[in-house]
Amino acid sequence: MTRHLFVVDPLGPIDITKDSSFALMWAAQCRGDSVQTCDTDGLFAQGPAAFARCRSTTLVQRQGNHFADGAPRVRPLADFDMVWMRKDPPFDMEYIAATYVLDLAPPQTKVFSRPDSLRNWNEKTSLLQFGDLAPPSLLTRDPQQIMRFQAEVGGSVVIKPLGYSGGNGIVALHPGDLNTRSLLEITTRHGKQFVLAQQYLPAVVAGDKRVILVAGVARAGLLRIPPADDLRGNIHIGATTELSPLTANEERVCAAIGPALAAAGHLFVGIDLIGEKLTEINVTSPTGIHEIRDAGGPDLAQELLLAADAWQTAPASRGPAGR
Repeated sequence: MTRHLFVVDPLGPIDITKDSSFALMWAAQCRGDSVQTCDTDGLFAQGPAAFARCRSTTLVQRQGNHFADGAPRVRPLADFDMVWMRKDPPFDMEYIAATYVLDLAPPQTKVFSRPDSLRNWNEKTSLLQFGDLAPPSLLTRDPQQIMRFQAEVGGSVVIKPLGYSGGNGIVALHPGDLNTRSLLEITTRHGKQFVLAQQYLPAVVAGDKRVILVAGVARAGLLRIPPADDLRGNIHIGATTELSPLTANEERVCAAIGPALAAAGHLFVGIDLIGEKLTEINVTSPTGIHEIRDAGGPDLAQELLLAADAWQTAPASRGPAGR
């Protein structure tokens, strides 16, 4: 029996038909494994030892009454075979501090994803390491530089905050928009906060493709078609989904970045592609497991558990820049 600790947001509000953490925990429970859960406020370290204030959790396939917790208990991370860091962003100092605790997990405890790689592989900026695989992109906090960048690439650009998920805070700047300066003041906090500016890709109207990589290998593609009144292809804001085979160019993108992701300790990654261009590398809490399985694709929860069983713990790395 494998002993799992899942570091997750509170389970009460989740939609069990869409939440990938629930799918992973359910798959673990179905094969007879032990499932314990905690939020990041349950993690702490004393000296060189890391601990979790966690609960034994039983999952039920009944929305609204979908889990039962045991009494809280403090356990060393050494008690677990696997720790799954599935806390949703914001990726702030509290998130980073939680990864410091996970850094202290003993070598026999596998942590997914590896804490140093969660810090080093920002979901918006990691693609800068991969050149022409991504659309023209600019990491800056200077509003004037963003406006010059927009003039250089022509047309519209998308502004992405660095610490959020699910499309939160993403805005598009269109040529001639009188709100441009105001939007840049808001998103950069008057030049005090970095953002990623990225060339807008008109192909997004046909869909934003989420590709799940397991241990660096592309396993399935899910086309997410934005609602008519939004530029974002995120499921929780109303995007429709369909299973989508990868094109030859998309396969090449995955083959180019997959080995680096696996070497950095990322077991479960969801990359986003628009018009065959890499737009994000999601490593914190990727979603799409339910939608892919329900559309006739592979059962990725089962595959991830098997891949985790076989995973060989790798030494810490310097992230994408250290390749």
